[in-house]
Amino acid sequence: MADNDGGGNNAGGSGAVEYPGWMASLPDAHKQNETFAQFKEPAQVWDKFDTLLKAEGKAIVIPDANSTDADRAAFYQKLGRPETADKYSVAKPADLPEGVPYDPAIESVFKQFAFEKGLPDAQAKEIYNWYWGLAKEGQAKAQQAEQQANEAAINTLKDEWKGDTFKVNTELAARAFKKFGGDTPEVQKFIEETKVGGLPLGNHPTFLRVFAAIGKAVSNDSLALGDRGGSGNELSDEDKAKSRFPKTYNKT
Repeated sequence: MADNDGGGNNAGGSGAVEYPGWMASLPDAHKQNETFAQFKEPAQVWDKFDTLLKAEGKAIVIPDANSTDADRAAFYQKLGRPETADKYSVAKPADLPEGVPYDPAIESVFKQFAFEKGLPDAQAKEIYNWYWGLAKEGQAKAQQAEQQANEAAINTLKDEWKGDTFKVNTELAARAFKKFGGDTPEVQKFIEETKVGGLPLGNHPTFLRVFAAIGKAVSNDSLALGDRGGSGNELSDEDKAKSRFPKTYNKT
C-alpha cells in the first residue's frame, strides 16, 4: 500500500490506522498518536482544542479522599449550592393551613443541613416543599377523620335521642355547662378545642349525656323550689328547651 500523500506513514495491514500527512510535522512522540489520526486536517485539531479550552472552566471535578475543603466547596458551588446557608430560597409555604404549626427555627436548621450536605438551592427547595406537602396532606386526613368521628358520634346520639329530644338534650347540656362553667369565651374555647378520643369535648356523647342529665336535674330542682314558694310562673330550663322544640319531644 502506498504512503498517503503528505508523507504520512501507515502501519500497514488490514484495519491498520492511517495517519494524515500533516502528522509528519509533529514531534516524534506524537507522529503515530492514534488519537490525532481522527483529524484529517490541522484546522480540525485547533477547533477541537479551542472547544476543550472553553469547556475547561465549566468542567466539574468530583472530589475524592484527597480533595481539600476548598475543592469540595468549589464542586458544590458549581452544582448550585449558595455561598452561605442563609442564602437558600426555602421559605414557609404560602398555602400552609392554620392547623399545621410552623417554626422558623426549623427553616434555619434545614438550611444549615442542606448547606453541609452540598445540596443545590433548587433541590433543597424541592425537598423542603415536599416535606410540608406531606404535613398538609396529613392535616387534611386528620381533619377528615375528625369530621367523620364527629358525625358518627352525633348520629349515635340521634339514634338514642329521637326527634326533638336530641335538640332539647343538647341544649340542656350546653345550658348546664354554662351554668356551672361560666358563659365566657374561655369556656367556649375549652369545650371546642379540648378533645377526647379525637372528638371535641362539646360533641362527645358522654359529655352531652352527663350534662343533659345535670340540666334536667337542675330543672327539676328549680321546679321543686318553685312549688315551695316560688312565683310558679317561671319555666325551668328543661321546659324552656321543650317549648323551643315541641313537635316530637319524647318525655321518656
